[in-house]
Amino acid sequence: MSSPSQSPSPSPSPSPSHSHSLSPRYVLPQPNSTVIWRTAWLSFLSSIYALTHPDTVYIAIVPAAVFTTSLNYWRDPLRDSWRRTIDIYVVYSGIGSICLYAYYYLDNTKSVTHKHAFFYLIFTSFMCYIVSEYYLKRNKIWTATYAHACIHIIANIANIVLCDGVIAANTVS
Repeated sequence: MSSPSQSPSPSPSPSPSHSHSLSPRYVLPQPNSTVIWRTAWLSFLSSIYALTHPDTVYIAIVPAAVFTTSLNYWRDPLRDSWRRTIDIYVVYSGIGSICLYAYYYLDNTKSVTHKHAFFYLIFTSFMCYIVSEYYLKRNKIWTATYAHACIHIIANIANIVLCDGVIAANTVS
């Protein structure tokens, strides 16, 4: 029998409202949603990066909005919630607007490589979403979590590539 001084203390949980197992109320259990919540901070970094150059300030709006709604949602990812609906809407509309911007703005010889790299990364990010959903439906929660985390990582690299392309397009040679 262990003494009271040897008993482990419970570790604090960022969101005590849901357990570690998959529940119909939640998209992911708490340890998994914490991984996504942490990778959502990358949107803050790509937004700051976009703010560092006057030609890319417009681009900062999308990752800043995704950052805000993703943190708000993934802190407690209820399946049927207004926070999830807003996060999904912001992500889809943000992807749409930023892709249109990239398609039309990066259409010169100085930035065509950036354009191809940007769309390759966005496509790869989308494929990570498909992989994440595939594994989530098969109850492979950690694999789905890491695939979803890759969405955030790759999409934010794409945002930085887009910024670099806009800067290259506006650089006088």
